[in-house]
Amino acid sequence: MLLDSASTTPASPDFAWFYCAWAFVLAYSFDLGLRGTNRNFPGVAIGLFRGSWLVLSALLAYRGLAQNALPLNGAGEILLSIAWGFAGLSIFLDLVFEHRLPVWLVSILTAGCIFIAEWTGTEGATANHSEKPLIVMHVGTAILAYMILAAQSLNSVAYLLQDRALAKRKFGGMYSLLPALVPMDKIGTQLMGAAVWVLGVSLIIGSADWVQSALSFVKLPKLFFAMLTWVGCLILIIQRRRHRLSGARFARVSLVVLIPALIALWLSLPSAHK
Repeated sequence: MLLDSASTTPASPDFAWFYCAWAFVLAYSFDLGLRGTNRNFPGVAIGLFRGSWLVLSALLAYRGLAQNALPLNGAGEILLSIAWGFAGLSIFLDLVFEHRLPVWLVSILTAGCIFIAEWTGTEGATANHSEKPLIVMHVGTAILAYMILAAQSLNSVAYLLQDRALAKRKFGGMYSLLPALVPMDKIGTQLMGAAVWVLGVSLIIGSADWVQSALSFVKLPKLFFAMLTWVGCLILIIQRRRHRLSGARFARVSLVVLIPALIALWLSLPSAHK
């Protein structure tokens, strides 16, 4: 539903996506696989990760300018945009809140998204939203909300791993690479609150479009799962801020909330309606 085909996009430098993905893999290797061989490797990993993200930003900008449209046409482009936003959000958390998600984990997930996007194909049809420009805002806010939920899911996984390590008094190995519980809990609450507002804006626009489209049945399943995600996030954040959920339970339920979000995202892809 996200996209309506209009024209074929120009060719893009596929080899560049490939090299960019391997740059993220190299950042993963420096931060995790080679950390014990040289104390400077973690710093190198952070620099390489941020540099790779800038390259990914340039590639997406090139593609968007070549198409004269947002790079959200087709499953491959949407996956690339999610990878870009997910990595960018982790950098933002690091620079602004000094909350560093595990670089090795973010790097390998970003690389995996790029590889999958290349495997599924990044060439698609350019969307035409000239008659409904607000749909661009709907798509953009939905993608942003899914990026935030992805970051919160990663934060939740890290929280649960660290919580388990502390319960079993394990402080070395992989657990030493994870952030402390208190900042992860605080950032998780902030991310979930942001997801409620951003996804809410997307739902308002999407619902208005659904009503104007004579209550289209095609759009209804996507709106249902997106609404289910929003309600879950809202209940979760209210319960957490009222101190009715422990940090560990909040993290576990955050992972559950991601499930309808992934279904809504899949239903938004053009391939889901063929």
